[in-house]
Formats: sequence, structure tokens, C-alpha cells
Amino acid sequence: MAESIAVLITKPPYGTEDAFAGLRLALAMIASGIIEKTSIILIGDGTLNAVASQKPAAIEMPSNLEAIQDVLDFDAPVYCVQEDLFERVGEIETMAGVKMVTWEEARSIISEHQLVTTF
Repeated sequence: MAESIAVLITKPPYGTEDAFAGLRLALAMIASGIIEKTSIILIGDGTLNAVASQKPAAIEMPSNLEAIQDVLDFDAPVYCVQEDLFERVGEIETMAGVKMVTWEEARSIISEHQLVTTF
């Protein structure tokens, strides 16, 4: 059985449920203890999930920030590809605990996992 999984979140927090589903999958893996190491990597439009100033209640949507915080509370890493985020919104505050990485670092992190899934 695999011992590690990287969950790549490529979709924005609103408009589709893909990012929410990916975050919930990661939480399920962490909480179940089935897989020893679970990491989340926010790439492309998925980097927008790390933006701290989101207001999901304004559009009656579930909060991906809460899901990310739950992952961080389990001491699982959440990475965000910095250049992808900056390309979309420039300099902006992100959630505490989310680690900014370069694409080179992201590729290295991905290679450390036995399974990779994309949302």
C-alpha cells in the first residue's frame, strides 16, 4: 500500500467544487491514518485557495480556508506555488501556515510522494 499522497489543487475556490473535494480528500487521508504522509500543493488557479481575505459566506459557499486550516491543524503541509499566485493577484496576504514554494520546490515535493492526485 502507498505511504504518501500529494493532492494537487488546480482549481479556484469558487465556481466549481473541485478544490473543496480535493481538500476533503486530503483531510480524509490524514484523519483516517491510512496513508502516513499527505501534502497539499496549490498550483495555477488553485493558489487562490490560500488567499486570506476570502469571504465565502457572502456567496453562501463552504469555506476552503476552513478545510486548509483543518489540514494545517493536523500538522500536514500545505504548499502554494508563489509565482502562480503572484501571476494571478500580485502581492496578497495568504493564510498563516501555508508555505510559499517555487515551481522547482513543488516538483521536488511531488516527487517525494508515491501517489499524486489532481483536483
